[in-house]
Amino acid sequence: MSWQNGFPLDGCPTQGPRPVNLNLSQMGNRVSALIDGQELRGTLFDTFDFSLSGGMTGVMNENQYSLFARAVVDSGGRTDGGMPTTKVRLAGSLTLRRGMCDLTERFTADRL
Repeated sequence: MSWQNGFPLDGCPTQGPRPVNLNLSQMGNRVSALIDGQELRGTLFDTFDFSLSGGMTGVMNENQYSLFARAVVDSGGRTDGGMPTTKVRLAGSLTLRRGMCDLTERFTADRL
């Protein structure tokens, strides 16, 4: 995964959790992931967009997360040992909300 810095307000976190890998689980159109020890749950749409959210609710100083991404599929016609290969890249954003602070950082990731 590669990350772009967000633009925090004064007194807010300057960087959110930046997982090295984003492990997504899917069952039908339901998607989940674990970020910074918090489970995020959401929906995968037919457009290959997905959104997840999670964290502590109702607690002012606890972290809450929102993740939005789109899977971009490129079959490109390349071959790997005679078999066509498909490359999947994610592009999206992860928002960390803590108290009155929101920090949104954009990311891209290649499917491993």
